[in-house]
Amino acid sequence: MANSSFRRPVTDTSAGAGDHRVWLRFPSRMSTVCHSAGSDNESDWLVQVHDVSRRGLKLLSAHKFEQGTMINIGDADDDAGKAPVIVARVVNISAAPEGKWAVDCAFLKELSEGDLLAWLKEKN
Repeated sequence: MANSSFRRPVTDTSAGAGDHRVWLRFPSRMSTVCHSAGSDNESDWLVQVHDVSRRGLKLLSAHKFEQGTMINIGDADDDAGKAPVIVARVVNISAAPEGKWAVDCAFLKELSEGDLLAWLKEKN
């Protein structure tokens, strides 16, 4: 959707000279869980969502995920009307304050506006 309210013009440099993101990021402070995709026996890790867009999100985590790791984000106990578990790939990781890690993730499938709204409503 080229005229979507969740998209900003590619030429917008208000986020910084080196930031070429197309999708608006919405700040968040919600907590959720995540774990490596395809691993049923791995523990869930509590994470804080720093921001979210239709293409990805940034997590703050005490667990250091490796770049390229596929992760499931969200509570597996889905009830009707709740935001779905999202599968994403870790694209970047860096040290954050208080011994945590900033984990940049790209969704495997872009969220629709409806899914993004459900995620923001449910998780914030």
